[in-house]
Amino acid sequence: MLRLAGFDFTCGRSSFRDSVRDLPESTAKIFVKICIDDQLDSSFYAQVDTGAAWSVLDPVRAEDLGLALVEKPDVLLGTRFGTFRGSLVRSKVTFLADDGVNLDTFATFFISPDWPPGRTFLGYSGLLDSIRFALDPQKNHFYFGPGT
Repeated sequence: MLRLAGFDFTCGRSSFRDSVRDLPESTAKIFVKICIDDQLDSSFYAQVDTGAAWSVLDPVRAEDLGLALVEKPDVLLGTRFGTFRGSLVRSKVTFLADDGVNLDTFATFFISPDWPPGRTFLGYSGLLDSIRFALDPQKNHFYFGPGT
């Protein structure tokens, strides 16, 4: 994997996609393969969004994972899709490696029943700020490792 100043910087590498089916975008994005709460058979691609305040979990997927059962939506999140009321839920996330080893970490997801289905974003606060990651856009490689 990647090394920096003689030390391991990452532990795994996966190929990322520029787009995914059913989510039309006008420009290329970064979609990485993850699973939530060790459900490897339910892995999926989520969009990396370093500008997002929080990670956002597709409400249909949240319900399938049993995470949609939140007590009272008490958080407002302003997005390009509008403002949504929802809850923050902490859950285990695994970045799945094509090379090296998977990375288990935790994420704080914003979940709203009104969020557009099919869209999961991996945001900076509560997830990306706790790991190391690097991109090779010429090869579509996403490198990841534990934070320090």
